[in-house]
This record gives sequence, structure tokens and C-alpha cells, in this order.
Amino acid sequence: MSRRLTAAELEEIKGRHSLEKVVGEYTKLRKLGGRLVGACPFCGGNKGAQRFEILDKGASWTCAVCPAGGDIITFLQKAKGLDFRGAIEWLGGELPAADPEDLKRLQDAHDKKRAAREKTEEKFREAERKRLWKVWEKAFLIHNTRAQAYLEGRGMVVPDDCPGLRCADDMPYFHGEEVDERGRRSPIVLHRGPAMVAAFIRPDGRFGGLHITWITESAAPVKIELHDPETGELLKPKKMRGSKSGAHIWLTGPKEPTRLFVAEGIETIGSVYTAMVQAQRAIEDTAFWAAGDLGNMAGRSVKTVPHPKLKRPNGRAVSVPNDQPDPDDPGLSIPDSVEELILLGDGDSEPVLTEYAMTRAARRYAREGRIIRIAFAPAGQDFNDVLRGAA
Repeated sequence: MSRRLTAAELEEIKGRHSLEKVVGEYTKLRKLGGRLVGACPFCGGNKGAQRFEILDKGASWTCAVCPAGGDIITFLQKAKGLDFRGAIEWLGGELPAADPEDLKRLQDAHDKKRAAREKTEEKFREAERKRLWKVWEKAFLIHNTRAQAYLEGRGMVVPDDCPGLRCADDMPYFHGEEVDERGRRSPIVLHRGPAMVAAFIRPDGRFGGLHITWITESAAPVKIELHDPETGELLKPKKMRGSKSGAHIWLTGPKEPTRLFVAEGIETIGSVYTAMVQAQRAIEDTAFWAAGDLGNMAGRSVKTVPHPKLKRPNGRAVSVPNDQPDPDDPGLSIPDSVEELILLGDGDSEPVLTEYAMTRAARRYAREGRIIRIAFAPAGQDFNDVLRGAA
């Protein structure tokens, strides 16, 4: 008679291996402000992309781009293509050879714990969303602000009707944590200053969070330069907070457009809008959206495939999301009124990852009678580079 594996035994098996060391076989991790971050071993990303992070004191991981996450079992299933039993056995545990009910019980318990973690994360996201909404309410309309000057300094025209962009005068930049004498943790404010803030609109039409770009206080503002005080590493001047999955930033245009342009970044979509205005193109029926990043723009893939060139530290190929959309992920909420959808791809992103993502997006948003076009900036450039070069 086979003995069932208890939940406590399952936790003990998971604890036999360090998640940090297992992940380290696939990507290089580094400490950043008390966190462990690195390029995601599944979706790759640009060099130095801090998209993958180990959380909960080494108990779980997450990627903001795939999006994906979980514990060491979930990582092994995704990284090595194992099922639940295979992941347990890789960790050194044993499962009854012929007890499918026991295996199902363990899988259900694993899924239940994951659901509980996701529920906790959802509560945190909702609290964060409310905090960010207060920031958005207090921010100034973008016109006649440093945020407008920042965009104009990059050659862009700010639309008269620009509902998705505002300017915050005193935005804190959090980086790292500090612990007081009672062991309580609190985030460190590394910088405070002006920032362009953009609202993410969720598929349900509600405010979801903010895309934040910190800029200098000079008369001709540019993105700030901040360095990690411990490592000296140059930090990104942009952050996304709140819930962005499936959400978009509405630069300008009607709510139910006939034609829709979608890009990763604000500067990219703003540059294409500017080029069309300068060319005196008819855009009355056209809307311009930013998705925040490539993963949000394209949505989840149905599976990952080996990258033809990129290698992990162990010499194996990096796995990247393929060009087939996951049917369970609707992606962005493209209005039914859209007859022509133009997807804008940056030419300075990793080419294989970007091509797969753009194709995946085109397939996800395809509808009968809808025309979908993909436009790439020249290699090594984005559309703002093209706009400024033309100027």
C-alpha cells in the first residue's frame, strides 16, 4: 500500500534546492536595491532588462513581461518541460508509482496555494491602484508643464486632447528597503522630483496604474540619471506601477476609432502621431495607444521555443515566447470599431523576441474584415530616433 506525500513533506522537498541557484543556471542574477533581478530566462528581453525577480525570501519568482511566476516547482516545469511528478522527482522527492489520486491531490494543493498567493497579490495590487489613483488626481494636465517640455524636446507634438498623460511635480522614486530597530521594513525614497505620469486603462475601462518617467527640473527637461548607491548601477528612469496587464495608455483619438496605432512606449506612439500631424494626414478617426511594454502589447504565448542564438549561462538556448497567442489571454481590449490596426515595433529591441511578439499580437487581434499591419522602425532605432533624425 503506497503512502501519501503530505503537504509538509512537499515543502521539505521544495526546500532541498535553492531557487536562486536553480534560476542561476538559466540567467545571471544580481542584487539591486536588496532584490535579486535579472533578464527573464523565458522571454529574454533587452540586455540588462530587470524583468525577472525572486520574491518572498527566495520562495517564489515572477516576470512582469511573460507574465509568469510561481515557486520552484513551477519554474522547473516551465524551464525543463517537466510535469508535476517530474519536478518533484528532480528535487529528490518520490511519489507513489501508481497513485494518480495522490498525484492529483498534490497538484490541487499546489494550485490552491498558488491561487491563495495570487489572491494576496490581487489585494496588494488593488491597494496600490488606489494609492496611484490619488497621485493621478493630483497631477497636472500635461499642457504647459515640464512633461510637455520633455516630449517637445524629443521632437514630439503633444495633442490638444491628451487624456492619458499628466505631470506630477514631486514624484518619489523608491529603490531598496531599510529596516528599523524593530525589524520593520520600509521602502527607501532615492529621489523626488517631476515626472511624466501616464494612466493605464484596464479592459473594464477603469484606472489600473501608472507609467512613470522621471525628468529633470531644468528648463529643457530630459530623463533623470540615477545610480544604485551600493552598486553604482545606472537605474531606469521609468517605472510601471499598478496593474498593466491588458491595459493601455490612451494618448489621443476617439474611444471607438476606425483606425488604431499601438506601440510599446509613449515616445514611440507620440512620434508616430507627430509624423502624421506634420504630414497633414487625416487622423480624425484614428486613436493612438501605448501598451507599456512588448509583453503587454502582444499578450501571452501558447508555449516557449528555443532562441536560435541567445544562450543561457549553462550553454543552453534561451526559451522565448513563440508567435502563437494563448487563447486564454485576451490581451489588449481592441475596440470592435477598429477596422485597421497598426502595430509598431521597435528596431532596437531583441529581433527574434520582437518579431514573435508582433506576429503573436497580429494573430491575437485578427477579426473578420479587420486589416492588421506591422511596422518596424529601422534596425537599431525606435520611431523617436527616426523622427528626430528626420528633423
